[in-house]
Amino acid sequence: MNYYSIEWHTHTVHSDADQTVAQLLDTAAKSHYEILSISDHNTLSAYAEIAEKGLTTPVFLLHNSLEWTTFYGHLLVLGVREALNWYDAKPTEIDLWVKKNKEAGAVLGIAHPYELGSPICTGCHWDFLVRNWDNFDFIEILNGDSPQEQDYNQKAYTLWSELLRQGHHLAASCGRDWHRPKKETANVAVNYLGVEHLDEESIKASIRQGNFYITLGPKWELSLSSKEQPAIFMGATITQGTYHLAVKFQNQDDDFNRQFGETIKKIKLLQNEEVIAEFSRTAFGAELKTEVVLTPGPFRIEAWGAFKENPDQRLVISNPFYVE
Repeated sequence: MNYYSIEWHTHTVHSDADQTVAQLLDTAAKSHYEILSISDHNTLSAYAEIAEKGLTTPVFLLHNSLEWTTFYGHLLVLGVREALNWYDAKPTEIDLWVKKNKEAGAVLGIAHPYELGSPICTGCHWDFLVRNWDNFDFIEILNGDSPQEQDYNQKAYTLWSELLRQGHHLAASCGRDWHRPKKETANVAVNYLGVEHLDEESIKASIRQGNFYITLGPKWELSLSSKEQPAIFMGATITQGTYHLAVKFQNQDDDFNRQFGETIKKIKLLQNEEVIAEFSRTAFGAELKTEVVLTPGPFRIEAWGAFKENPDQRLVISNPFYVE
């Protein structure tokens, strides 16, 4: 299975961004993104422009996404058949609207849940009453440029971790919230999505499963296997027992964050959101191979190291495997 760089939280002049559709497509290609989706606020009109003008891009385009922008929170709606009326959403009825958007074919994720809300940014803070977190496909824990420097993203990570601890099945994502060119001193986080075939339904199915990881730069090959299952992917539900874990780091081959000189120092294995093992880079070099005994609860992996001015930064976050 191949893992592709994907950005799905983007905007154009069809909502509140400075960049045209053509400029976004061009910049995404020059930045070596492999999959892109445009998620303007409450409109799919960017896709109509692409069709009308015959705009093309070497980047695979996931069509018909938007950011469902309400007074009580922002919801990323990816690959929907039709845009539903955001104005009808009430603060106690988000579960109903999640159901309706899913019936319209969408993949759904909560955007920047702890960003400042009114009067700074109406609806940017998540204020909906959620009755069932498992109805969502993902939650954005790294938002914007240089996301590791923002306190509201750390709060989102903490919320996600607590939801996993409570037994919920929910993937974590990053999103540039891309409105304009980034500053030279800013870095970005990137999702890498695993898909067998590069088509829209496969992409949506993989996001729903949670078969992707978040990185501030380093890429890896992550493999979990057992005697019965030679290849297990993130988001899978597995039985408790002994598994073989392999993590192999790759060199950067894109222009996202190469200039910031990230250095992997350690890998942490987390079960039920507690660190069960930690390996230093000096112990595993470029590749870690180990046996892990998994008990019920979420299991995931993080890589830590130096980045910019921080000597101990969370650099790579896998999505969970769910152990029963």
